[in-house]
Amino acid sequence: MKVPLSWLKTLVDPGASTADIAHRLTMAGLEVEKIEEIGTDWENVFVGYVHAVSPHPDADRLVLADVEAGPHRLTVVTGAPNIAAGQNVALAIAGANLIDGHSDSGQRRVLKPAKMRGILSEGMVCSEKELGLSDEHEGIMVLEADAPLGAPLAEHLGDTVLELEITPNLVHCFSVEGIAREIAALYSLQAATLPAATLQELGPRIDEIVTVDAPELCTRYMGVVLEGLTVKPSPSWMTRRLTAAGVRPINNIVVITNYVMLETGQPLHAFAMDKLNGQRIVVRQADDGETLETLDNQIRKLTGEMLVIADADSPVGVAGVMGGASSEVSDATTSIILEGANFDMKSVRHTARDLKLRTEASARFERGVDPNLVEHAIERATRLLIDMCPGAKVRGHADHYPARLEPRQVSMAYSRFEQVLGIEIDREDILAILGRLGFDAEFGGVDHSTLTVTIPTFRSDVSLNDDIVEEVARIIGYDALPATLPIGQTAPVQRDSMYALQSRLRRVAQGAGLSEAVTYVTVAESEIARFGSKDRGGVGLIASVPENEVLRLRNPLQADRGLLRVTIVPSLLEPLASNLKHSSSVGLFEFGKLFLPAGQDQLPDELDALAIVMAGQREPYSIYSGNDVYDFFDLRGVVDVILEHAGLEQASLSPLRHPALHSGRAAEIRRADALLGVLGELDPDVAKAFGLDGVRVNVAELDLRSMMDCARQEKREASVPRYLPVRQDFAVIVAEETPAGDVAAALRSGGGPLVTSVDLFDIYRGDQVGERRKSLAYRITFTAPDRTLTDNDLIKVRKRIEKVLMQEVGGILRT
Repeated sequence: MKVPLSWLKTLVDPGASTADIAHRLTMAGLEVEKIEEIGTDWENVFVGYVHAVSPHPDADRLVLADVEAGPHRLTVVTGAPNIAAGQNVALAIAGANLIDGHSDSGQRRVLKPAKMRGILSEGMVCSEKELGLSDEHEGIMVLEADAPLGAPLAEHLGDTVLELEITPNLVHCFSVEGIAREIAALYSLQAATLPAATLQELGPRIDEIVTVDAPELCTRYMGVVLEGLTVKPSPSWMTRRLTAAGVRPINNIVVITNYVMLETGQPLHAFAMDKLNGQRIVVRQADDGETLETLDNQIRKLTGEMLVIADADSPVGVAGVMGGASSEVSDATTSIILEGANFDMKSVRHTARDLKLRTEASARFERGVDPNLVEHAIERATRLLIDMCPGAKVRGHADHYPARLEPRQVSMAYSRFEQVLGIEIDREDILAILGRLGFDAEFGGVDHSTLTVTIPTFRSDVSLNDDIVEEVARIIGYDALPATLPIGQTAPVQRDSMYALQSRLRRVAQGAGLSEAVTYVTVAESEIARFGSKDRGGVGLIASVPENEVLRLRNPLQADRGLLRVTIVPSLLEPLASNLKHSSSVGLFEFGKLFLPAGQDQLPDELDALAIVMAGQREPYSIYSGNDVYDFFDLRGVVDVILEHAGLEQASLSPLRHPALHSGRAAEIRRADALLGVLGELDPDVAKAFGLDGVRVNVAELDLRSMMDCARQEKREASVPRYLPVRQDFAVIVAEETPAGDVAAALRSGGGPLVTSVDLFDIYRGDQVGERRKSLAYRITFTAPDRTLTDNDLIKVRKRIEKVLMQEVGGILRT
């Protein structure tokens, strides 16, 4: 919002510099974004007086003007049609830097004496455009009769314009009156009141001229019928204020409505009475498909949700946004209905947005204008219309205001000011500040410790006790409040254990040569179906969800990806295939959520998971490397390192049958009864379906929540052993179908607490162990916390291990 400082000073003059006013306003929450100086470039331009005007001897459209400005008396050749003797004008002499009135680009030129049709023109009488005041250049600018002759024009018309950012909660400051009230409060002054008509001067009540059919969207509608008006140019002082504020002046009636809107913050509109069918106003919602030509000469298509101002037959304006061309005030208008209303802020906002039409009026209504402001603005505009049109008279007025908005009261403890601001403020200062802002306040109760504040209706942004504290603080000035260090104890940091686990495992995966990927959480139905598992009754890897229960989005961002994933692996196969076209080996991992249905009308259970995919050459091509590709054991090595860093060294593997994984090359990872994850080689047909024909693809998916729970149960203190460990190798003959993990578990069970690690290092099949049997070689590390182990200790342990092997897996030790 642009506010000329000269306009502000008609209401309150703090006697301070522009910079200080801007600073105080900004510190009070009204940011001054820009300060524009008008007249600083009017050097060599003065207030002049036209003594005489005579025709040019050699040009029909030019005249010679004898103009005096102090010590300067010049002959000016001009073609201005409105110049006449006895006028006060803006006289520019040689050296003045003026805007070219015939240029649309605002180009400037330095004035020099020049001959025009044989007669020397020593200066120029200026139009508003040449001075940069407006786009008007058809005639010269005629100054008021009391303009100081001979004075520099900058002293008479120069001004400073403050451009402020009005946030949505500051609608009470969206006017000259509002800013003046703030300045008065900041400088401990009293703002002047505007001269306005009284309610009695608005004539008798004639409510029948207005009908409000949508009271929920129109809180108040007030209309005044004025007759005997004369449409003519507006006073120059008023047009200059409007122009400086960024509003284009038209005629006196329209100018007054705009002027009062900027002055009070209440939008007004004038309807030409003779153009209203039935000479009445109807406030109603539009019919779907209705059209209206607005004042900008655009045909607007309306909907049933929009509020319109209509006459007896059709719409004549969009409520709170813009009037219609059919009821526009013209030069022939003598009677009007002056509208002042209060419209629902949400309705105006939606209408302005849908019509792509934002105006000064809608900008105010969208923020929520006080309905009690209507009467003040109507009375002010009526007074200006009567003063500027001496023959005008008021026929009567209508005022539909069924539910009057009343002021509210809040009570608060005086001690709250010190609690919030950190300083003690005198009670009298609090009352004085609130009073200047328009609040009624008083202290009462025991020791006058309770402050009761009556909040005016124009302050809809104030409702809480701390809002009252803020009002006092911003007038004092936030920069005036002392800086103090906070006291008290800070809450201990609670680190997210899942985030910590993911951060730790991310470093491990990257250290294993994998690259992190981020994919969509939505997948295509065809992709997720390939990971079905009929024997497990559903789809997915670590999670099993019935195929018909996989969550479907109602409005997916991508039409072909309508399902929330229950496994991450399919999402990684597409980037895996793409990267293998450019690289001999690719390893990817991703942390993500799995979305498992939790029941009807319930949010899904979001399971944290880690997925890994690996494919391609184990080593780069070279003279020293073979043609080996990643296989199940490469993937298992990565998974083992991840489990180790998650604190799960005791996890075991068991065979798994899954339709998406290669038979015999898939396993599930368990700790006791908890499923930690699944790993294996992708079935060749599934790999082919994802564009990986002939590629051995190894995939894994781990349940991070289950891993974290198991690690928390296993968590124990670690100590550095004082005695040297002893390592022994055990070769165990078992049936071919016996899992190696079960054998390792039996070795741990037999070895008891002395066993600190069990590592498989060899597998043998052949005649020496028998048909459908295999020999598994393990290296076991034994450590005792209190002694060095002897041969006798190891012999006893070996016997226990041999016994447990036979009992649990039917295994025997090779000698």
